[in-house]
Amino acid sequence: MGIHVPTHKNRQQASGKSHAGNTPFFQPALSPTTNGILQRNLQHRPDPSFRSIPQGVITRAEFDQYMMDYFGVRDIHTGTQAQQEASLTRHGRPAPTIPHWQSWDPGTASADYAHIIRAIEDVAETFGAIPTIHTVAFFKMDYDPNAAGIGIARRDVGASFGGGKLTIFEAFSRSHAFPNARSDTGGSYPSAAVVLAPAPGETPGAPVPYQSREHSLRENIAHELGHGIAEDAHRADPDVFDKFNRAIGWVGGQLFDIGQQAVADAISNGTPPPSQYRIPHDDWNNPQWIEQPMSRYAVAGGPGEDFAETIAAYVYSPAVLLQRSPERYRFITAHIGTWATQMRVLPPPVLRGDFPVNDEIRHMA
Repeated sequence: MGIHVPTHKNRQQASGKSHAGNTPFFQPALSPTTNGILQRNLQHRPDPSFRSIPQGVITRAEFDQYMMDYFGVRDIHTGTQAQQEASLTRHGRPAPTIPHWQSWDPGTASADYAHIIRAIEDVAETFGAIPTIHTVAFFKMDYDPNAAGIGIARRDVGASFGGGKLTIFEAFSRSHAFPNARSDTGGSYPSAAVVLAPAPGETPGAPVPYQSREHSLRENIAHELGHGIAEDAHRADPDVFDKFNRAIGWVGGQLFDIGQQAVADAISNGTPPPSQYRIPHDDWNNPQWIEQPMSRYAVAGGPGEDFAETIAAYVYSPAVLLQRSPERYRFITAHIGTWATQMRVLPPPVLRGDFPVNDEIRHMA
């Protein structure tokens, strides 16, 4: 019943007052680059309590420096073809090739850099800590090698996380959203300005509203950070995912409605749960379920993806998570304190009046 922790890949609202526009909010202190990999300037260690969270368009240099100074990232780079092909190499096989490979990152300046930072800050604001992130790499898309050793594109993958490395692909801003309420048989739900055409398994049930590109981007990053939290959680408690599976209803890679007493009793007794309470991914949003998953991907992807989706929902849709999935909500609340012992503590920025105070201004006071 355990979860394999290492590399995870996914399908993929917050606001803050601070930096806006193109004006640099601090002067980067970067050391020379080596093979395109930025090296951390160990002499520049600003106090994270006085950081100024960026907003709007920022430069790649500003992004890199912020990630290193406040999030503990040691390596940020735009990946090369050789690096990506090496990452696809399987034991005992030659490195695969990727035809028509292309490089990608958000550019020399982009608002997406600020959105990535904001997503990490939102996780910090929620939990008081962030997962361990050693490396951030940008690639155009994900690939899987086929039997002939050719990398086959996986264009729907927005990001992945494994071994402390956050890999971001061009598709990381693709649509991502959670239902806006608990599904019920009455079908009375909060109004949504725009609801996309239902995907398989979404009806009957609460609607999944369209949301902005920026919000989807942040939720996708939060999902990947959920995999990072999973790694730290496993370090803090090697049995954490056996506990998660039992608490949520995962048995043998299948999800059962833990809200049903018969399911809870079967898991407690080590017997198979009643088959009528199995939740298929093409019926995940049905009002009949008592403990309702937050997305189709949470069911189709297995317990590891369910955990990551739960983390993202805890950050961005906590009220809906509590309504739909009280056992998931309670599990995170009950265990995050233990997991945080292996995470990077990040205090909220100190504010003076209406403006965040960065380290440089603090020393001028």
